[in-house]
Amino acid sequence: MSEIPNTNLDELLKIKTNIVGCDEVGTGSWAGPLVVVGVRAPREWALEGLNDSKKLSPKKRETMSATLEKLIASGDLAWSLAERSNAIIDQIGLGVALKDAYCEVFKRLYGDEALIISDGVLKFDNEEINAYDKVSIVKADTKFAQVMAASILAKVYRDSKMKLLHKQYPNYGWDSNVGYHSATHMAGLLADGPCPLHRHSYKPIKEIILSRRNLSLF
Repeated sequence: MSEIPNTNLDELLKIKTNIVGCDEVGTGSWAGPLVVVGVRAPREWALEGLNDSKKLSPKKRETMSATLEKLIASGDLAWSLAERSNAIIDQIGLGVALKDAYCEVFKRLYGDEALIISDGVLKFDNEEINAYDKVSIVKADTKFAQVMAASILAKVYRDSKMKLLHKQYPNYGWDSNVGYHSATHMAGLLADGPCPLHRHSYKPIKEIILSRRNLSLF
């Protein structure tokens, strides 16, 4: 099958024994990587405390991530992470990079017994995954435990990476904004311009680059 109509979801969920829940983080960030995570678990799997990562405090996310990592290490869960750098995003575009990362995760985790559920409204046209049973659902990260787990693992991984990169480029406030728009991030960009980890193809970054070039002409 290709994309599963949401109207057939209940019927398919009765057949499939596993769900591969997938979510991404970093699409709107001005710097750093895009990260997609998938978690495969039995259909009825649940874990107390799971929620959409955006609804959890940083401390709670880290606690839940540590619990999930233990379940992965014990073999109770399977997971996969795909990362696309800012350079790749600039080279091929966000949409292509995002779908490519999702497809990488799909191929690692899919099996005939599984249904892939991803958060959002993405449509996938990669021939390699056309036969996979998959569906994209808005707010899936609030409805399916596997997608919640993926969102938590992705968020904690990327936030931790951006906080480490902050030590290399401390002028942009990545220890707090993790690469997204903020007053501190903008102040650093206006003062020092973009660094090699910024997404130079993004409109706000392109405008700052152009502005700094124009200023250099005077």
